[in-house]
Amino acid sequence: MAAYMAQRIIDGAYTYDYVINKRPDLKAGIDTYLTEKEKADLIIA
Repeated sequence: MAAYMAQRIIDGAYTYDYVINKRPDLKAGIDTYLTEKEKADLIIA
């Protein structure tokens, strides 16, 4: 689920903030996926 949501963030369907607020349990997986795909700039602290 984290990989799917991270891909949706990359695609622009969702913002990082929106997803993390709705599913904070996926944060680690999303951060890892975005970093691996060289999209760490989408990670908002």
